[in-house]
Amino acid sequence: MSRFQALALVAVATAVWGATFTVVKAGLADSGPLTFLSLRFLLAAMLALGLGRNRTRLRAALTGLACGAALFSGFALQTSGLATTSPARSAFITAMAALLVPVVEPLFGVNRFSLRIMAGGALAAGGLGVLLRPTAGGLGVGDLLTFGCAVAFAAHLVLLQAAVQRTPAAQVNALQVVTTAALSLPAATLEGWRFTPSLRLGAALLVTAGLATVFCFGALSAAQRALSAAESSVILAFEPLAAAMVSVLLGYDRASLALLVGGSLVVSGVLVATVPAPAMRLR
Repeated sequence: MSRFQALALVAVATAVWGATFTVVKAGLADSGPLTFLSLRFLLAAMLALGLGRNRTRLRAALTGLACGAALFSGFALQTSGLATTSPARSAFITAMAALLVPVVEPLFGVNRFSLRIMAGGALAAGGLGVLLRPTAGGLGVGDLLTFGCAVAFAAHLVLLQAAVQRTPAAQVNALQVVTTAALSLPAATLEGWRFTPSLRLGAALLVTAGLATVFCFGALSAAQRALSAAESSVILAFEPLAAAMVSVLLGYDRASLALLVGGSLVVSGVLVATVPAPAMRLR
């Protein structure tokens, strides 16, 4: 896969993930957050195993388990946080992973510090700071849970970057989805499997399981062979912009000057981090 194709895949996945914040918010009207997470990943696991049943091997187990554990932690915190915060706000906090990954990546021995990526991450983080400006009420419990989600997703990107260098992306993706499903079962049991069957819940589960989980995580896993985790994380900073646009259109959030200014900084950060000078491009 070329670098351009990898960037395009991550960009498409980012747009889909941004749009699904409101989908999850709607689904939570008929389900508890951990129950929703479990149903989503159980369905996604069946789809992932059906698509990759002939390619999944035992040697992918350890990398898949590690990625799945980080993925479960991130989604459990994010889905729980969405119960009490808005889709756009949740997306802005989640995108703080764009700042965390370039900082922690060298500590895992995956990559070296890069001034270009750090500068892009700083710009994106500044944009997120504008978008997530303090309000009169301060941060809520949902916001704090979502920040924990950003930490978990940053760890997931670093682990995924290492995993796909040693194991086929399809194997890693299938194992991480199945691991997340397995970990979500006891969490939903503790919650009491709270859900009310409805078309709204069914649609939310289909969209998040098939499109946002199986397709998008498969795309991200494949793209990580050509990109660093830091580069992917800054592209993912586009996620709150997609989430904000959909949330504003559906009435969950209101448009503001901060959205425009912050969004411009995020876009600038993405360009700085992902479009190196031709002379510096790796061959």
